[in-house]
Amino acid sequence: MVDFLRENYSLLTIFCTFIAVVSGLISYKKYKGTAAAFFIKIVLFIFIVELIGSYSSLYDTFSFLEPIYNSYFRQNYWWYTIAFDLIVIVLFSILFQKIISNTFYKTILKYSTYAFVLFSVTYIIYHRELFFMQLFPVIEIAGAIIILGCSIFYFIELLLSDHILQFYKSVYFYIAIAIFIWWIVITPLTFYDVYMVGSDWNYIILQWEIYLSLNFMMYTTFAIGLLVSKPEKLIKLDPQK
Repeated sequence: MVDFLRENYSLLTIFCTFIAVVSGLISYKKYKGTAAAFFIKIVLFIFIVELIGSYSSLYDTFSFLEPIYNSYFRQNYWWYTIAFDLIVIVLFSILFQKIISNTFYKTILKYSTYAFVLFSVTYIIYHRELFFMQLFPVIEIAGAIIILGCSIFYFIELLLSDHILQFYKSVYFYIAIAIFIWWIVITPLTFYDVYMVGSDWNYIILQWEIYLSLNFMMYTTFAIGLLVSKPEKLIKLDPQK
């Protein structure tokens, strides 16, 4: 099991993402012109991020990667810090600003995202010597706060609207619940990232198992939501049912 995860962790992660990508491509036409279409593009972006980020596990397979292996870019920490910990967080914030109708909530998300980006960039600059050596737990935690804010604001608005009667028909509910669970479970693990750097393989394997389980849950939820939901503008509330 340990050897299997060592050799195939990146591939398994990409496969989990691919599930949601396929579902998104199948249902894209249905959601065209809605915020869900933007979400599908986010999923596709995450898939590309995972594909590129897998380069650090392919040095033994592709000899042309040797120049990268002998450079600052040997590990993929820098890539995930920029692409996932920063850009993906911003994209989800933009998505929920499109979904949420409450102006006050949208304003909070907008300016908290500005503050997050400014803080993250400043933090990276001041700790640039670690940029290629590790992820930044402070940035991951700050990003999690943005994501949890997106989900909580959506849930509050949902509870106060008639759409709560047919929440299971909205793809945004599946998105919100999936990212809420993923980030609220994953974020505490950032405090133990020192074990990843220290090559404690018992902890690394445990963390990989947790990540894979949560990735499968999140991307499967995305896929199911995209397939079973209706575009928001097509949902008709029937008070008699």
